[in-house]
Amino acid sequence: MYLKSISLSQFRNYQTQAFAFAPCGSLIIGPNGSGKTNLLEAIAYCGIGKSIRLHHDEQLLSFNATTFSIAAEFEQDLGLDLSVSFNYCNKKKLLKLDSVPIRHLSDLFNSVKVIYCAPEDLQLINGSPRVRRQYFDMAISQLYPEYISILRNYLHIVEQRNSLLKTQYLASEKRSWDLRFIEACMEVVKYREKYLKLLNEYFQKDYLHFSSKVFNTGIRYLSANKAMVEHSVNAEGYLSLLQSLEAREKLYQRSLVGAHIDDYEFVLDDNTLRIYGSQGQKRIVVILLKLIQATLVEQVTGIKPILLFDDIFAELDIENTTNIHRFIDKRYQVLIASPNASITEIWDSIPTQYLENNV
Repeated sequence: MYLKSISLSQFRNYQTQAFAFAPCGSLIIGPNGSGKTNLLEAIAYCGIGKSIRLHHDEQLLSFNATTFSIAAEFEQDLGLDLSVSFNYCNKKKLLKLDSVPIRHLSDLFNSVKVIYCAPEDLQLINGSPRVRRQYFDMAISQLYPEYISILRNYLHIVEQRNSLLKTQYLASEKRSWDLRFIEACMEVVKYREKYLKLLNEYFQKDYLHFSSKVFNTGIRYLSANKAMVEHSVNAEGYLSLLQSLEAREKLYQRSLVGAHIDDYEFVLDDNTLRIYGSQGQKRIVVILLKLIQATLVEQVTGIKPILLFDDIFAELDIENTTNIHRFIDKRYQVLIASPNASITEIWDSIPTQYLENNV
């Protein structure tokens, strides 16, 4: 699929502005403060229904504005047009697909595939477990939109179970919630492990030689409690683990194990990348992660995603920039934002749009 046009109203630094794009994409060149990142954020919003940079909707409003709107026109891979619009007002958001109001984000994830890549993606390696969970949950939802409701159901059960742990509960009542918690948690972990298996297959095969600096890369799933690896093979083992943790969970009044506090670990040559990897290696790995994500989206859903690159080439050498260019090479629509016009020398087949300073 590709983005044909997008119109913004009172979104970030845009009062009212429209942009059109070629099927191959666009180089968006402009100084800092001209709105390059805000434009890519708006485009990504059309694919995930919220800020890719984890801002709240009210933070996306222009100064003194009370409402914002985004309207985008896409062409799907089969040639059919698709319109996506968002209107935010009074802390409420209305999403429409082809002018029809949509209540479930899974409908949007089924239709629009956008992958955003930015310098802050280094936090996927260096940052908190929460950052990694949020990224992988979104990536899984792009392949399997039903995962959104599965995860939401699990998080609701965690919330209810935590509330129970703050009360003088009956043993039968806790067991009932434990069983619901186990079932929902195992379903979430099943999707996460399924996605990691696909990712690692590409890391170890198709992308093994992408760069000599990250020759042997992989990602591991880390349970919050090491004992869970042994106990959670089945529901009975998991229940036994929860029973052994009951005293501690009552003390802390919250669930001490589960998918909501699990983590992911990036490894290079079997060493933790966060500790042993250089900044250059980390940058290459997170970009490679997004390229594999694009491949998986196309492979599993049959939809070619739109790639958004927000000033990621400034610290990459020519070899890796060329490798990325070779991978994309007319395969996907790519929108690249940069303050440096020199990127037009490598991406010379993509038209350029220049933004004025709009601070």
